[in-house]
Formats: sequence, C-alpha cells, structure tokens
Amino acid sequence: MQKMQGNYSVLADRMVWRSFLFVYALFLATVLFGAYQEGPDDAMRWVMVQDLLAGQGWFDAYQHRLGPGDGTLMHWSRLVDAPIAGIYALSAMVVPPDSALQVTAFIWPVLLAGLTLWTFAVTGAALGGRNGAISALVVGALTLEHYRKFDYFSFDHHNVQILLFAAALMFFVLRKAKPSAAGWLGVCLALSVSIGTESIVQVAIIAVFLAIDWIVTGTAARRRTMVFGAGLALTLLLASVATTGRQGFLFPSCDALTISVALPAGIAALCLCAAAWVGSGWSHWGRFGACLAIGAVTLGCAYAFAPYCLENPIADLPQDMRDFWLSQVAEAQNITVVLELHLGEAAALIAMSVITAVAALFFVRQSQDKMDYLLFLALIVTGFSMFLYQSRMMTFLGVSLVAVQAQMLRALYISYRTHGRTLSGLAMVGFVVCVSPKIGISVEKQLGRFARPSLAAPVAEVAQDSQNDGAACKAPQAYAALKNLPAGMVLVDFDFAAEVLRYTNHSVLAGNYHRNRAGIQAQIAVLRMDAYQAGPRLAALGVSYVLLCTAAPRTEFWDWASQGRGLQSQLAKGETPAYLSRIDGGEGAAFQVFQLAADF
Repeated sequence: MQKMQGNYSVLADRMVWRSFLFVYALFLATVLFGAYQEGPDDAMRWVMVQDLLAGQGWFDAYQHRLGPGDGTLMHWSRLVDAPIAGIYALSAMVVPPDSALQVTAFIWPVLLAGLTLWTFAVTGAALGGRNGAISALVVGALTLEHYRKFDYFSFDHHNVQILLFAAALMFFVLRKAKPSAAGWLGVCLALSVSIGTESIVQVAIIAVFLAIDWIVTGTAARRRTMVFGAGLALTLLLASVATTGRQGFLFPSCDALTISVALPAGIAALCLCAAAWVGSGWSHWGRFGACLAIGAVTLGCAYAFAPYCLENPIADLPQDMRDFWLSQVAEAQNITVVLELHLGEAAALIAMSVITAVAALFFVRQSQDKMDYLLFLALIVTGFSMFLYQSRMMTFLGVSLVAVQAQMLRALYISYRTHGRTLSGLAMVGFVVCVSPKIGISVEKQLGRFARPSLAAPVAEVAQDSQNDGAACKAPQAYAALKNLPAGMVLVDFDFAAEVLRYTNHSVLAGNYHRNRAGIQAQIAVLRMDAYQAGPRLAALGVSYVLLCTAAPRTEFWDWASQGRGLQSQLAKGETPAYLSRIDGGEGAAFQVFQLAADF
C-alpha cells in the first residue's frame, strides 16, 4: 500500500491543490446552477438565527412561537447559530437584508463543503499518497453532491456534523504522524455531540477505536490517548458553559448537549486519560481490563443520570404521534419504505456498501494501517445497520464509505497506469460512475421504461407531481395575506410551520419537531375529530387562524385518519364550519386562510 512517507506533505503538493480547486469549482457550479429545496429544518434554523439577531437571549433555547403555552424548548445548538448570524451581520453591513441572506445562504454551506472535501483529501493522502488524495476528492465530491447537504440555504446542522465526522476520521489516521491530531480528534467528537446526537453512535465507535489503539500499542500511544481524553473532556466543558444555560443543561434529554450526554461522555474521556497516564506500561490484558472498567463506569453513569438514553429513542413517543406524525416524516422511515419509494437509490447504496465492506476487509489484510481500515469497516457495518432502521442515516453511511472507496479507486488507477489495459481503465470509469447512488436512480428509470414502456410517461408524471405537491405553499408570497393579519396562533400542516414563523410574526400550534410534543398531539387530535365540533377545542388552544394549502398534499392521509370527517378533509371539499370565516387571499393564492370567530 502506498502511504504518505518520507518528507511528503499534502499541503505542499501542488498537484493535490490544483485537483482540490478544480473539484471544488465543479462542486460550486452544482450549487450555483443546480436546483435546491429548502427543508423545514433549514427554515427553522434561519428562524432561530433571526430571533437571536433580534435580541433573543443567547441561553434562551426556546422557540417561543412554536406550540401552546410558552413555546418549545429546542435542542439546537448556538454553535451553529453563531457563525450563520455572524456571516449575515457582516453581509448586512454592505448589502440590503435580502441580499445579505442570499450571501449567507451560499457562503455557509459551500465553506463547509470545501473544508469537508479537504479532510477527504488529507485522509486519502495519509492512506495512499498523492493518488489517494486525488481519488478521495473525486469520490468525496460525488458523495457530497448526491446527498445535497451543502446546497444553497442548507442551514440545518447535518452538514456541520458531516464535516466533523470527516475531520474526526482524518485526525484518527493522522494520530501517529501528528502529535496534536489526537487532541483535535477529541475536539471534533465533542463538538459533534454538542451540536447534535444523530451521529453519536459513530462518535462512540471512533472513541472506542482510539481506546483499542491504546490497548494494542501501549506506551507508544500514551501521550496521544491522554491528549485525546483531555481534548474531548475540555471541549465538552467549554461547549456546555458557552452555549447551554442551566435550564437547558439540566433538561432530561438525549438529543442535545445536556447533563444526560455531557456527564457520561466527559467521565469516559477523563477515565481514559487517567488510565493512559498510569497504565500504559501494563500488559495488554491490564489495559483491556482498564477499558472494560471505563466502559462499566460510563454505562453506570448513563444509567444513573439518563437511563432513557440507553433505550430506543422513539420508545417513549405516544402512539398517536407515531401513527399520525412520525409515519409521515420521510427521514424516520425504515428500509422497507425506502425501497418502496426509492428502490434504485437504496439498492445502489446497499450494493456499494457491501462491495466497500469487502474491500475494507481486503485492506485490513494487506495494509499496514489495519486499525484504520478496521475502524472504517466498523463504521460501514454500523452505518448500514442504522440505515436499514432509519433512512436519515443514509448520509452518514455514504460518508463512511469515502475513505475506502478512494483507495479502491486509487488501486484501479495504479493498475491501469501500470499495465495500460483497456479493461482496467473501463473498470476505473465504471467505479466512478457507480460511486454515487444516482446510478441506481437512472437504472431504475431505464428499466421501468424498458419493462413497461406504455406506463413510463404516466409514472414519471406522478413522481414529478408528488415531488412538487405543496411547493407553492413554501414561497414567500404565499404568506402575504396572513402577514397582514393581527398576530395569532396558526393551525397549519406540519410541513409549513417553519415558513409561517419565517415570513410572519404569527405563532404555530405544531411543526415537525419532536420536542413540540404537546403541540403535535393537540394538532393530531383536532385534525382527527369531527370538523363541526372542533371549534371549542381550537379556541381552548388559542388558535386564531387555520391555513389549508390549496395543493393539500396530505388530504388523503388526514381523510383516512379522521374517517372523512376531519377539519382538513372538510375544508379541502369546500365545506367551511360556522366557527370559521374565510379571508380572501387573492386569486390563485397558495393558501386558503380561515379565521376563528371571535365568540369562540
């Protein structure tokens, strides 16, 4: 295996820099000229940033306009809000507010994308020299482009977590060559946990492998293990103090940097640091026993302070939320639903995951970097298992594949360059084409046309229509009529809640945010009950307005859920209960707006 040897430095390699700039420019072109879709989390993040810029307290983690009562205590970190707010504030000094938002919506995701691509390149160089770095840029760019987490207006925190995940892998493979790499690895893992816990399993696996490295290596790994533990614990402490108020920190939750997460992780880091300090000279079995003891202490701490964190994260969700809300959240569905809706993409990802896992096993046998490839293999297997359970883990699985796929591409290139065989060149091109699951989407479409040519056009039209349902109801002009009304609480489909908060000064009863449990349950109950009996319940909840998207993307679902008697079903049929009066939104309005009568 070719490695970064001698005096080679990826930073000094002009060929790698040229390749990086070329690939990054192509990626920027896809952002500038490609289509994008603002997700509800992107819109809600911008709402949080707007509130921060408008004077909401730094430690005030509430979204006061979401849900009944005082609002909803969100779990999103100011570590993401702050840089977005900073870019916007600086931009607003020289351009109008709308233009400042456009600048921010472009700069923030593409900056993160550039950093992520560079971490891929450095990891590839550490494992395979120049060819490894360039291969990693190619594979990494295709991966990031497919999962669309770095598009224009991508304010959601998942792109930051992807960067931290990729950086953590980079620092892991650099831990022997760079004395400070282990410390930065600890910082990356702590920041990832501080921002969100979606990737906490991957974070835990990387930390465990750092401990395994100490067990195997002993005294030679003493310093880097101590630096790792200290960096992880110190960053957790600083992030807790800097971003989490007392109320938020003591909130019993596993989805953010609370005591439930920070205390077990911090204790594990400090115990590992202490074990490396006193026990690096022990036998392998002694170090193994120390790590088992650390694991037991960590699990004991988690069980004492947050037993719910050791359970299924949706185990405590009420059944009505699972049936009538979570079942409609695309990213929460398992592999059966994904295969039904996205067969080609899912099949391509599954096939490539299996091939890459086999390649990782081969590299474990052939490479000197056995620990690195074992880590990649563990992440691939774990990510694949989690993807089968929940579709949103697809992105982290894809990122886990990059390092190994880059070395596969490097090996194919070397074979082609050495032997000059046409077959080797075709294999290399074919591999690049198959890296992105988009090939699965294309194959599925072509097979559909071949197998059912007469049905191909109608099927395509239906797919296109289902994608665009409700798109007009996310446009700024859709909220013009509502914006001119006195502030009040709005009942609107979960999918459009963030846009109401973004474009108006109204509040919403519920949105697609799991901590908004009271609002979600209340909205489910209202939409399932008899429309003509819902007036008193709406008044009790403080609802002033009801919005119905004219596209009504979920009408059939709520018609089924309410047995055809619910509020959304009746409004979609043009039947308005007496307690509601329609407000004219103008010809072709995206929303039908209804106001609750004053005597309710």
